[in-house]
Amino acid sequence: MNITMLAKKGGVGKTTLGLLLHEAFRNAGKSVAIRDWDAQGTSSKALKTFGGTAAEVDQVYDVLLYDTPPNLEHTATSYAVQQADIIVVLTSPSPADLWEADETARFASDKNPHAAIRLVFNRVRKGTRLARLIPKSAEDISAPALEPYISYRECYQAALGRGWQALDGPAREEVLQVTVALLSLGK
Repeated sequence: MNITMLAKKGGVGKTTLGLLLHEAFRNAGKSVAIRDWDAQGTSSKALKTFGGTAAEVDQVYDVLLYDTPPNLEHTATSYAVQQADIIVVLTSPSPADLWEADETARFASDKNPHAAIRLVFNRVRKGTRLARLIPKSAEDISAPALEPYISYRECYQAALGRGWQALDGPAREEVLQVTVALLSLGK
C-alpha cells in the first residue's frame, strides 16, 4: 500500500504525520518505509534518530509512505500522487490552510482518480471555535475528512527526535485510530 502525504504549503504536518504513521505501522508488524522527497529531508533525519527505514529503490514494503514537497508543481509530488493508493491531504482548521487543502484535493483527484483521497485535520485544539467549525469546513473541501482528527500535542513534535516512546497514551491511541482508518481504505 502506498500512502502519499500531500499539502500545497509547508507547515501543516505532512512529515510529522508520516513519521507517526511509520512508527504505528512498524509497531503493528508491517514492513514500512518513507520516501522523503521534501527538500528539508526531515523524514530522513528523524528516521536515522529512531531507527526507522528510508525507502530503498528496489525494496518492496507492506506500506510505503511518500513525504512530498510543499509544491503541487514539483515532479516528485506528481509521481507520489500517481503511485498512491491513499492520498492524505493535510490541513489545519485555519481558513488559510483550508483554501489550499481544497486545491490540493482537486489536484490529487485529477492526477489519480483511483486513489482514496482523505482530508486529515491536524493540530486541532479541541473545544476551540475552529475545532467546532471542522464539520462545516470539511463540507467545502472536495475530499471527505478522515476521523479522528489529529490533536495539537507537543509530544508529536518530540516524536521526531525520540520516536514512538515520546508519545503519551492518548497520543498513541489517536495515531493508531488514524492508522486503522487508513488501513480500512486500502482494502
